[in-house]
Amino acid sequence: GDNTKAAIIRMGLKEMMKYGDTFYPGGDPGTYLESCGVADLITTCYGGRNRRVSEAFVTSKKSLAELEEEMLAGQKLQGPETAAEVNHVLQARGLQEQFPLFTAVHQICTGQIEPGQLVGALKDHSALNM
Repeated sequence: GDNTKAAIIRMGLKEMMKYGDTFYPGGDPGTYLESCGVADLITTCYGGRNRRVSEAFVTSKKSLAELEEEMLAGQKLQGPETAAEVNHVLQARGLQEQFPLFTAVHQICTGQIEPGQLVGALKDHSALNM
């Protein structure tokens, strides 16, 4: 429900901040509270093409590539490609376990886990203890 969505968005923001601090130390944490941070995160999670296609991915069981072609009239999804790029960086540095949401999203996009396994993959997330 809505509380679960809010908790996952919060985890996402925490992981975004941790990623920035890990790979780009010295940045201004306040940036995440601006339009390019939390506002964009909320907009992306509740609207936009990535959310619409993700919902169809879960309900239709079609591939992301099929849905992108059917639903986006030539536009491209940004989420799966970004998740792959982030995962590549995390994997190269052995940090996947420190970013369980980023890792689970990538695993869903690549068919390694089912979307219904997302909440279980996050049960030990450090953001739950804050």
